[in-house]
Amino acid sequence: MTEILTGGEIITLDPERPTVEAVAVRDGTIVGVGDKQALRDENPDATQIDIAGGCLIPSLIDHHLHLTAIGLALLNRRQEERLFLQLAAASSSSAIIGRVRRRAAQVPQGDWILGMGWNQHDWGTHELPVHDELSRAVPDHPVFLVRIDAHSAWVNEAALAGAEISNRTPDPPGGAILRDADGTPTGILLERAVEPVLERIPIATGWEIREAFKLATQALAARGVTEVFDAGFMANPAIVSMGVDFELILELLTRADAEDPLPIDVNLMVPSPSHLADKILDDPAAYRELSPRLRVTHIKLYADGAFGSRGAALSHPYADDPSTAGFMRMTDDELESETRRALAAGLDISTHAIGDDAVHRVLRAYTRVADGLGDLDPRRFRIEHFGYSSLEDQRIATERGFLLVAQPNFIDPDDDGRTMEDWRLGAENGDRVYPWKTLSEAGANLALSSDYYVAPGPALLDFYAIRTRANRAGMPREGWQPRQRLRREESLRMATSLCRGGGGPPGGGIIRVGAPASLAVLSANPLTVDESDLLDPEVRSVLGEAVETLRGLGTEVREVSIPLALMAGPIFVGIGDTEAASVWDEALRTRPELLDSATRTRLQAAGTTCLTRRSSAGTTSSVSPIRKAPTPA
Repeated sequence: MTEILTGGEIITLDPERPTVEAVAVRDGTIVGVGDKQALRDENPDATQIDIAGGCLIPSLIDHHLHLTAIGLALLNRRQEERLFLQLAAASSSSAIIGRVRRRAAQVPQGDWILGMGWNQHDWGTHELPVHDELSRAVPDHPVFLVRIDAHSAWVNEAALAGAEISNRTPDPPGGAILRDADGTPTGILLERAVEPVLERIPIATGWEIREAFKLATQALAARGVTEVFDAGFMANPAIVSMGVDFELILELLTRADAEDPLPIDVNLMVPSPSHLADKILDDPAAYRELSPRLRVTHIKLYADGAFGSRGAALSHPYADDPSTAGFMRMTDDELESETRRALAAGLDISTHAIGDDAVHRVLRAYTRVADGLGDLDPRRFRIEHFGYSSLEDQRIATERGFLLVAQPNFIDPDDDGRTMEDWRLGAENGDRVYPWKTLSEAGANLALSSDYYVAPGPALLDFYAIRTRANRAGMPREGWQPRQRLRREESLRMATSLCRGGGGPPGGGIIRVGAPASLAVLSANPLTVDESDLLDPEVRSVLGEAVETLRGLGTEVREVSIPLALMAGPIFVGIGDTEAASVWDEALRTRPELLDSATRTRLQAAGTTCLTRRSSAGTTSSVSPIRKAPTPA
């Protein structure tokens, strides 16, 4: 079946034909681009899809995010913060302690109290908090509160005691226990120092994790994304940890996809060293294609931490705390040996490196391995973040052709133009922070990503940030380090280009004959809308290779939740060209009164969980049974 999309603006990002009237697609491939009437003449039996004044672009690609954390954040929001407290809006440490105290009054003594998203800069200070007041307020519950950077946690005395962390406990390799002048832990744990505490925190249930994957991929698809790279499963609530049961989470992801095919393609990075990484490296062929939508493409390393908690490894002391320069999570030998193992198994390597010292060490390891392997595509070596580096290392990374993965939304200046990076690194080093235009003009291989581990933001947030370098309120008006702003067309090309595992030039990012029909319809043209409105365009519909989502223009998607006590899945009902409803059979069998009568009747008539496709007139066009969903774990 050929379909012709027309009736609005079409941005091809093809220099030879930047705009056209219509696009014809068939079987997931673009088969025609150009004049509307000509395409109709060439395809007389084609169905015409009116994009209703919208703007058709290549679909968005996200090269680095964390699906479990995104999905658990969405599930937590839907369940009114049952899983953990969302602390991003807190304006003081006292406000956070008050929320923790109220949660403690609602749960049995000894239960864990979890939270995520606090940022001391929002409290008007650069100093990290200490546990004293938190411990006095909540003495009978262990408390674990993750900082917004996902690399550090604020814990109370009960949590420290439970993990046997005291003034006699040495810092673990790759981690740090912050201490006062007497050597007593302050309650801030950095990097791998969080793992002894995490070992004692109950993990999310199997149903919650499966549901998280579904919610995350649905939310991303609704924002115009058709392919992502999961940069490593996180511990709940959204913190980096090598103590995660990566095998279990991978199994739950594949089960979620089997129950209901995910609406986007997912490329997986598996953190190493880990038992799962060892299994994959021993038998990589077994993991390359887990399903038509899931594949393992990279081994993931963490060289250092983050600027916010001063765990990123610098070549100089932090400007706002000269007592530290951060630290490495891995040794130079480990970086090099793990890189060799990954590439020898036919996988690509991806390394988190934020501080300039970490970037330098990763580049050195990559260069040594690449020189020993000869003719190997340099894009198979990824550096995640590449946020701060020396000019010499920028030159080396560009000339070697390694893939540098940027996160534009990391730029979040105050209205007066100061960023957290200014405070941490010193304003005199600003030219070396997120220098994307410099790198682009030098010919560096760049890829765009969000690094989401919370509920995703507006669809075009990264496009907006790399273009404006301003906060979401549009301040400062000229942007932070404005000379590093990219042109809109270049920004959109980066947001829609795909750097696949295995190397090679970027794909996607262009509408031309033969290209995959991975497309999105926006409500406005991102190349011409007023700059102050760049965050406003919404995604109206998406067409991707893996699964068609939100197919009909104007499709309304609403969510009906079964009460939390039942712990069953949600019912998703789409009103428009398609209507899809799914519910666990156990929920229908045990508590049918919780479902509205129309949904209950339809599910009972189908006899099992099913996908019901309806025409816009409301008549059933087909009913396709899918795998029977299990009782929630």
